[in-house]
Amino acid sequence: MQSYKNGLTQATIARQTGMSRDALSRALSGQRNFSAGELAAVAEVLEVSLSWLITGDPHPEGAAAGTPWNHDRVAEIVAFPAGAYREVGLSTASVPQLENGLEPEECAAAVARLLTGAHGKEFVRDLPSAIEQAYGIGVFVAAEGPAFDARAMRANDVTYIMVRGTGAWYQANLALARELGELLGGRHSAIGDRGHAEDSWAREFAFALLLPASRLRAIDWNRQTPRELAGFLWDSGVSAKALVHRLEALGIPRGPAMVHADEGTLQLLVWQDPGCLSHHRAGAYRAPRIPADLFGAHLKGMRQGLVDGTSLAWMLDTPLSEL
Repeated sequence: MQSYKNGLTQATIARQTGMSRDALSRALSGQRNFSAGELAAVAEVLEVSLSWLITGDPHPEGAAAGTPWNHDRVAEIVAFPAGAYREVGLSTASVPQLENGLEPEECAAAVARLLTGAHGKEFVRDLPSAIEQAYGIGVFVAAEGPAFDARAMRANDVTYIMVRGTGAWYQANLALARELGELLGGRHSAIGDRGHAEDSWAREFAFALLLPASRLRAIDWNRQTPRELAGFLWDSGVSAKALVHRLEALGIPRGPAMVHADEGTLQLLVWQDPGCLSHHRAGAYRAPRIPADLFGAHLKGMRQGLVDGTSLAWMLDTPLSEL
């Protein structure tokens, strides 16, 4: 491992990362795996990207050669699970890229069929599980960390999506669908503080996946009641703002019930169904989430003494002593 800071020795790195010299030496020589937490600590000490330590790409965030290192908390959060996969020797399926030149609507229809086949017609009720089952990639929810909505990560033989914890499940669904579009459309880009233009391909794919044009055009919005609007939002797993955007993009008049969309999604849903917040869907992105296979592999590794549990504790946002 080459350091970006002059004068660092293994002893210094071990001390500053909290590792023993023996553990660091054996990890560097390949006799043991770094835990994801150790990799994050090493990246901090060496002032390099955690993504670089995991992927080997010195400029994983798209920075040009010679660009000064900048601590990117979003990239660190998103890259962490890749180290957790490597720690227990797990890999994921690679997401097949869709044919170039296809429109978002066409791609969304094909993906919807795949998600339906894997998880049922109402796949939006548990979109993370549906994506995992259909594509064999992991979906994580990070309960704490810097502000972002969702980011896709592809690192060697691991592909997954990280979603920032939130109580607004209807917003998280759209962000998760967008990142799936980033991967499927071959538009996966930097995992740092990148933005998403309103007219981007992946964003329009997400709208088409959760709000198919055929379904919207089949509804008589002029006759829809506020209760029916709330039910539609609940069944679609999207926000009122997203629905307004989609209707306008398709040139469909809103109808009188949509005046209530300005009150906000949550207020509209609770107004029509006060018990909706107690439904498990309302907490789908509120607590940490890791894929079941990775969770099982880390538990097994802990029982066998192969991993120390720090990575699992970090992903679950739980003290190590409670595992």
